Amino acid sequence: MQKPLGIVCLLASMAGMAGWLPLKGQSGFREYLKPAEINARLEGLQAKYPSQVSVKKMAVSPGGIPVNMLEIGSGGGERPAVLVVANAEGTYPIASLGALYLAGRILAEPDKYSELKWYIIPCLNPDGAMRYFSDPLYMDGRNAREVNDDLDDQMDEDGYNDLNGDGYITRMRVRHPEGEWIPVDSDPRMMKRADPAKGEKGIYKVYTEGVDDDGDGKYNEDLPGGVDPSINFPHLFKPFTSAGGKWPGEIDETFRLMKFVYEHPEIAMGFYFGSSDFCYAPPRAGRRGSVDMNRIKIPPRQARRFNVDPDKTYTMEEIKQLLQPMMPQGMEISESMIAGFLGLGAVVNPLEEDMKFYKHLSEEYKEYLKEKGYEDERLDAPQDRDGSFELWMYYHVGVPSFSMNLFTLPKPEEKNKDGEALSPERIEKMSKEEFLGLGEEKIEKWLRETGSPSQFKGSQVMAMVESGQLTPERIAAMMKQQGVTEKKNDGDPAMKALIAFSDRELDGKGFVEWMPFQHPDLGEVEIGGAVPFTENTPPASMIDSLLEFQVPWVFELTEKLPRLSIREVKTTDLGNGVYRLEVWIENGKYLPFPTAMGERNQQPAPAILLLEGVNLEFLQGLPRTPVQKVGGMKVHKEEWLIRSASSQTLTLRLTSKNAWGDVKTIKIGG
Repeated sequence: MQKPLGIVCLLASMAGMAGWLPLKGQSGFREYLKPAEINARLEGLQAKYPSQVSVKKMAVSPGGIPVNMLEIGSGGGERPAVLVVANAEGTYPIASLGALYLAGRILAEPDKYSELKWYIIPCLNPDGAMRYFSDPLYMDGRNAREVNDDLDDQMDEDGYNDLNGDGYITRMRVRHPEGEWIPVDSDPRMMKRADPAKGEKGIYKVYTEGVDDDGDGKYNEDLPGGVDPSINFPHLFKPFTSAGGKWPGEIDETFRLMKFVYEHPEIAMGFYFGSSDFCYAPPRAGRRGSVDMNRIKIPPRQARRFNVDPDKTYTMEEIKQLLQPMMPQGMEISESMIAGFLGLGAVVNPLEEDMKFYKHLSEEYKEYLKEKGYEDERLDAPQDRDGSFELWMYYHVGVPSFSMNLFTLPKPEEKNKDGEALSPERIEKMSKEEFLGLGEEKIEKWLRETGSPSQFKGSQVMAMVESGQLTPERIAAMMKQQGVTEKKNDGDPAMKALIAFSDRELDGKGFVEWMPFQHPDLGEVEIGGAVPFTENTPPASMIDSLLEFQVPWVFELTEKLPRLSIREVKTTDLGNGVYRLEVWIENGKYLPFPTAMGERNQQPAPAILLLEGVNLEFLQGLPRTPVQKVGGMKVHKEEWLIRSASSQTLTLRLTSKNAWGDVKTIKIGG
């Protein structure tokens, strides 16, 4: 069987690669690239732009493939930097092209790097990325390190097998008395778990295509491959999982990147091309942590020390007020100090102050896409995963962290016989008259199709709407609350979208029809299912438009990076050579310096305000003053009392590793 258009990958021609540069309206990509071809593109950019570009080898994967970084804008003193990482999962080939496209757009417009540095890693996981070009084709984001998944005496001895020889690893279904799966009524190509509560009895057991190579009674349980770099970062890392590794940074791909970040405090923003999409939807909240920061109990030992009740709960703010008087003069207590002192554990949800800018920017991004004419309804991107790069950058490094998923499947159209979609979303927008106009038969049918509770009858619902006891909006809200968004027998929405996309765009080649096969162990089985990568890798013909619509949003975000400057200086001569000096520091951009999470972690470093002069005596204030926080579009005031025996010119120097800076001179005396 020929692979679908979205998965056909021609070998990239290397001719003219050194001059490759995507222009507006033309990405320059006509196929997906192997990691070696990606690295060749980076070398080509370095050869063409030697004064603006350098390529550095960050690490070498267990499979022997270099993980390279492109640095743009290396000269010209200290400037903030943006770190861009792509395809840590290894299963998102379009993500690597997004990073390359971004690099080309930056170099095509010098103003994009005149004041910023860019560090771009187009493929953090080259071993996983190479599986897109494998035969047979299967998805697996783990690198090539050997790991004994099943803890026997052999490594990687029970992988997938392409039993029907079609070039893909799909699924096997076999009829079994203990089967848990049944075909979906509306499209028997799809499978769903049987629900006994609805009177459904399972028919099939489902396996990944393969045989029991090591004879232990299990199928495909010890695949080639080791650690998945996309979940090998510290935040919420889960140790000793089959793909995550033993500890964060266990593999060179992630360790070298983390080391680089901590050695480059100029990094002001992290951006990730891959599975999650913080641009479209803010980072996930609602995780349950080990401690409620609004109901903290102080351990008995510390409670006795501070003379407080160990059985009472306190808010973080109350504890700060309790402990601040005990701190040395000039030292301000922070949440991170309290959390460490009391052993409260990690923060697991974005801080409220940061969620405000994430929500605002996600709405701006949606409007941005509409203005570009990109309004197709797509499935939601996968949620951020514990141990991911994008979470680590926000929670640990303390900088704004964004991500972008460049392709998810379009939502399939839901049509009834009258050609109109009936869904909670549509009913929510109806007036009372429009809802009643549907008629009892249609309302009853829709209620049954959506699997709504049996007490909801068409006639009863109509009577309650007529009397005002219910409204269409309230009905829709109740059904959404119960998770009623799909028809009862329509199966997994993602699989439904995949099949619809395959039928419409890929001539059906994104899904292998179920066909019988005589399995050496299981007997009569059927092999079929989704072709790997169909769900997240669009046809090559779509690459141009997807990149051109979405990637330039990165530039909109970098325009909002915090930028500190000295807005105003006021000097007051108090007599006898004593002067009051007042300085207002401004953040003229939207994003705060730092994020609330960065302030909590005391990471990144504060800005520094230096007051330089000759033989100055500081009566109030210090020559070197840390500037801990300046909110977005806000000012912060610092004040000194100084004595100078003579008139002179003072220099105020505001320095920051990742938020620019400023210099002012002030004359006193004379």
